[in-house]
Amino acid sequence: MKHAFRLSVQTVLPSDYRGDAALREGFSALRRLGFWGVELNMADPSAFDRADVLDFLAEYDLSLSMYASGLTAKTFGLSLSASDEEVRAASVDMARRMIRLISGTGAGLIFGFMKGPGGQDPRRSRERFRRSLGELAPEAFERRVPLLVEATNRYESTLANALDDAYELIADFADRGVEILPDTFHMNIEEADMEDAVTRHLGHFSSFHISDNNRFFPGYGAIDFGAVIGCLKRIGYRGRLGIEGNLKRGFVEDIEHSMRRIERFLSA
Repeated sequence: MKHAFRLSVQTVLPSDYRGDAALREGFSALRRLGFWGVELNMADPSAFDRADVLDFLAEYDLSLSMYASGLTAKTFGLSLSASDEEVRAASVDMARRMIRLISGTGAGLIFGFMKGPGGQDPRRSRERFRRSLGELAPEAFERRVPLLVEATNRYESTLANALDDAYELIADFADRGVEILPDTFHMNIEEADMEDAVTRHLGHFSSFHISDNNRFFPGYGAIDFGAVIGCLKRIGYRGRLGIEGNLKRGFVEDIEHSMRRIERFLSA
């Protein structure tokens, strides 16, 4: 089946990826199911050779869709809104390394967890995050690496919860390749009307995450993905669609289960 969107899934790329039999099985399943790409969490960007990673993905007819920065942020204790200036500066420096790693691949860089945690003063943390964006956006724009600021729920972050919050945070940089990233798991918590929020912000995002209300892959919870995907089609969205979530039974079983539940909605 030809999909209406470039379909990807987020996963971790371990340092020994070429020898990881489970990863190879998972990537083979993605190829069989018609996926276009993967969003990769890579703990330490300096530990990976870009050319070899891309060659490895190409063996499964997969492209690098996004660098998901969450694992890197957790590994090194990073936050782009940190009140500690050394931590904030180190976070900006690491983000620059990520930008350079994926420059020229067509992939974007996601700031979800790396935005900063909850429990901070919202106004000041947003000011610090905007400062970090101001330092990163020029190089990212020059290298054609989109920066995607994910709207994450109030229990995870104080910076950008609803899509309105996320766009307000990045509005000054929207003309330099900075976008928002909607995610159905977070929207299910923060949005009074998910379809209305998505429609109002069409044009502010080129990638969209689908994850069920219990944070498992689509099809394991209660979100109506027929309605969500139908809305995206109706408003003319044709960007990337990324599956993200915790594993319930295992990567292959979960992605197969998810596709059985949603593939009929994905037809072009």
